[in-house]
Formats: sequence, structure tokens, C-alpha cells
Amino acid sequence: MPWKEPMRDQIEPSKLDHLTDQQKKIAQVWVDNQETLNRGEFDKMDQYFHKDFTYGNPNRPDLGTYDQWKTSPVALYKTFFPAAYKTIDIVGKGDDEIWIYATHFCKHVGGPYMGIQPTGNEFQVFWFSIVKFKDDKIVHIFSISDVLSMLQEIGVKEIVQPTDPYK
Repeated sequence: MPWKEPMRDQIEPSKLDHLTDQQKKIAQVWVDNQETLNRGEFDKMDQYFHKDFTYGNPNRPDLGTYDQWKTSPVALYKTFFPAAYKTIDIVGKGDDEIWIYATHFCKHVGGPYMGIQPTGNEFQVFWFSIVKFKDDKIVHIFSISDVLSMLQEIGVKEIVQPTDPYK
């Protein structure tokens, strides 16, 4: 996949027009947190998370609590730099939930990943998250990400892409 220049600008304001004022408020919390991650200001990200935070991702069952989950963006920042998280689209559900389609641009330069030494490979990971809020802070994230493409780009796994898997 060709490298795309990291995008520091977050979601276009027009993509938020369909949200209620409360949904826009919590969406801004999400976007502000992503910008904090992009800058590597991990001590500042705590302000966006509720004390009762939980995380769910079938690919990472080891990251259930905030303290466990926080290790992941820190390690990603150090291993895959430059870090450039970007929200592509947001949909609101009620006053305390948003659904996110997002991406992470990165380059494998900072350290080993799953036994593979830095390759210099550039890639982009897409994911979908359901983000729930309590007291206007993130209390739960459930994510599904394109880990398979990431493993292919790093060189962990060779993957043959089918043209028609049903033939």
C-alpha cells in the first residue's frame, strides 16, 4: 500500500452536521484524544477517559482495563512512527454513544512487532469503534480493525487475496 502523508487535521466539520449538540460534544472528546495520541502526549490522554473504562476487541482480549489498554497506543507510537490517527466519519447514537470509522497511518521503524524487526514498511490500518461515554468521558470502546492487512504489510504473514472466494 502506498504511503499517505499523515493527516493531522481531524474530521471535516461538515461530517458532523447530522449530530446533535451533545453528540458533537462527545465526538470532540474523541477527536481531541486522537490528536493527543498523534502528539505522543500520553500523560494528557487520561483526561478523556472515565475511571470505569473498559475495552473490547476480539483481536486484543488482553486490553480490558484502561491501564491495560493505554499500553497499546503508547507501544504503537514507539513502534510505528509517525503516528497519525484520523477519524474518517462519526455517527451518533443517543446522547452517550458515537460510532467511529477511523484510520491510523504509520511506518514500522521503532521496534520489533510480533518478532519482526523494523521493516520500514508504511501502511494504513482502518478500524471501526463503538465509543460509549459517561460524564462526557470515554467509558467503553469496542473496536474491530483490519489487523490482517497490517500483519501482511509488516511481513508477519503472507496473505493471498482471493478475487472470488466462492469459486
